[in-house]
Amino acid sequence: MIDNTDRGITVNKALAWTMLVSVTGLIWWGGGTLASLQGAAERLTVALMETREMIVAERASSAQLEARVRALENSAVRQDVRFDALSASIDELKQQGRESNDLLRELAQRP
Repeated sequence: MIDNTDRGITVNKALAWTMLVSVTGLIWWGGGTLASLQGAAERLTVALMETREMIVAERASSAQLEARVRALENSAVRQDVRFDALSASIDELKQQGRESNDLLRELAQRP
């Protein structure tokens, strides 16, 4: 019980102990909660740093793959040009073969 006397405000011993134990328990619980929150924040920070490192490594790997793909595309374009030139040469050879065959037929038909 709390009394207001000429000595000031007095608190019953049982109430004082209850308040002291409650405040102490609250501080202890709050400290434990704060410590667990700090630990969780540290773990999240570590996980975030690891994720950033993974992202940087993935970007580097992606850049390497992109460079390789570009090199392969350039090589494919050069091969396409070569194949086009080869195809044109084959077409010319076919045309010359036809012309030669036509001339041979004409010569074979002459008396």
